[in-house]
Amino acid sequence: MRFILMLLIASFLFAGHATSAEQQQRFVIDDTTTQLTLNNATFFYDYDTQIKASGDIPEFLPQFVPLNEIDKRPQHKLYSKWVSLKLDNQSSSADWVLSFGFARLPKLVVYQVDGGEFKQVLSQDEDARFDERPVQDPQMYLPLDLKPGHSEFLIEYQTFANAPANLRLHSNANYLSTSQLSILTNASLAGVVAAILLIVIVNLAFNRNTTNVFYAMWTLLFLLIVIDMAGFSFQYFWPNHGFFSGQFSIALMAIVPIFHLLFVRGFLQLKHYHPTLNTVYVCGTWLYIILVPTALYLESVYYNLLASTFVIPLFVYTCIWSFRQKGPGMRTFTYSLINHLLFLNVLTIVGASYGNLIDVFEITSFIKVGYLIEVLLFTVALALQHKSLQGQLVRHLEQQVNALNRTVDSERQVVNEQVNQLKAKEEQLFTDLSHELRTPLTVMKIQVESLQYNIVENVEDSYAKLMAKIDELHKFIDQLMLVTGDKDVASILNKENVKVAHFINETFQTCMTYVDPKKARLEVINRLDPHFTMQFDKRSIGNAILEVVKNALKYGGEGVDIKMSALVTEQNLVLRIEDSGMPLSYDAHRQLFQPLFREEASRSSLSGGKGMGLAVCKKIVECHGGKIDSHNSLLGGLCIEIILPTAETDMALA
Repeated sequence: MRFILMLLIASFLFAGHATSAEQQQRFVIDDTTTQLTLNNATFFYDYDTQIKASGDIPEFLPQFVPLNEIDKRPQHKLYSKWVSLKLDNQSSSADWVLSFGFARLPKLVVYQVDGGEFKQVLSQDEDARFDERPVQDPQMYLPLDLKPGHSEFLIEYQTFANAPANLRLHSNANYLSTSQLSILTNASLAGVVAAILLIVIVNLAFNRNTTNVFYAMWTLLFLLIVIDMAGFSFQYFWPNHGFFSGQFSIALMAIVPIFHLLFVRGFLQLKHYHPTLNTVYVCGTWLYIILVPTALYLESVYYNLLASTFVIPLFVYTCIWSFRQKGPGMRTFTYSLINHLLFLNVLTIVGASYGNLIDVFEITSFIKVGYLIEVLLFTVALALQHKSLQGQLVRHLEQQVNALNRTVDSERQVVNEQVNQLKAKEEQLFTDLSHELRTPLTVMKIQVESLQYNIVENVEDSYAKLMAKIDELHKFIDQLMLVTGDKDVASILNKENVKVAHFINETFQTCMTYVDPKKARLEVINRLDPHFTMQFDKRSIGNAILEVVKNALKYGGEGVDIKMSALVTEQNLVLRIEDSGMPLSYDAHRQLFQPLFREEASRSSLSGGKGMGLAVCKKIVECHGGKIDSHNSLLGGLCIEIILPTAETDMALA
């Protein structure tokens, strides 16, 4: 009896697994679709090269499963990953583009499934030239001709170090904007790293020691990694030598840990302060040196990544030891090493590359961001260590600010050259971005010159002001990426059932804490049914209302009257904030919710802010499926309307 019961349970589980394997998700495309993430398709990892020809494919189709069900295993050689894409094109366009998130793929084969037959439409290997790509772009893109109705494709691909690919389907317009943004971002990142490399070389000229030599070499390798991951090296340096391009990438990944270990060892002066740890670092360096020709011969960095896994305990101990030291720059150096440990060793190498424990689809971004943060922290640590050479340090900082100014000017020229191909909105965005960056950089330059000529009383306070200005720039860039990037804010919203009348009263009380009764007056008109309930994120919508009220208080003038009101139409909840300040022009209303927009009269550092508040509000409201609008108020000033759909409204009484 027990045997029969177990047999029935096993049959049920097997049937459930078979069903999940067969029910592959079909992606629906319509005229509103601009980009689709395809990581929810079904996959098959061919670790043992079981599929040798198209005739073998039908035998393994039942083994295609969702990505989170893949049995991920480390492999010392590259293996093929198969993905089954079932698409339902209900749009009026047949031109779509598939991206992988990499500049190069060692292997790419595409089959179109038609009536059970597998027709090969594309095949490329590591020897393919750049001009053989179906799309001439630094990143790997694949055009797909999707006829109206159902289409099915099988794609075989390999990735560098077997890292997970970020499969996305783009409309033609979305591909163009994504490609342009990728090129600009990578070029900007390369420019910043090049500026840092220049500073490092200048530092080397004044402080000639082996530690600075190792750091300069490590920074140079990072710059080459950024250029290589952006696809610029393959496109511009050796477009006819695809195999060499792969070998170049392997060489970079194999060599960069050598100079990293040498720099860490030299910075901490382990030979004098910790001989035992110094011996371990020397052994680790020789191990990486031996693995360089091994990686090139095997055409795989598997053993290099394995060595980086074994280095994790060494870095953990080094972080603990260096954090306890009292030398200048030690804490900053420790933070940079922790960043390297988390971003590269744990997340990128163990998590997503050879270990395949987790699916990190933006792995190239993780590598570039991790290295960028690390090189910035290392640069600060070196500056702090050379604190006694204050005159030289000031000159280095001045050159850094000048280099950043030149980078901004260079980026502005690049944008001006592309102005005929960009929309007016993008032109205004980049122009204002240049303005907003130049102001704090100018302040930083003045601060540095003050240090250079020793006209400040408190040097440490001046350095603190410099760091605060850098933090301000970081916060500004985070807001800019939120409102202009492809980040899905809707996925992080905490939507819940909210009694709207009570929420309006709570928000009004919060706004009142910012009102000076002597300078402004705030009133609320709330006649909503106390039982009226709908779903939204209380925190984000409340912050949006608060931001509008703050703007009214800031720009409404002395004695401004502000009125909040709420009403429900047939399909929407309308939240209205009016003030008695000055009305806006027609052009100002059109640009009010664009990033970096402010009226010329308020474009002053005295008024504060960078013109991002209403743009963030627009992003939040749109992620709720609503919209935000403006017009001149009957009170004499500005009226902002936040309109939220009540499609999910629950009108039940509490």
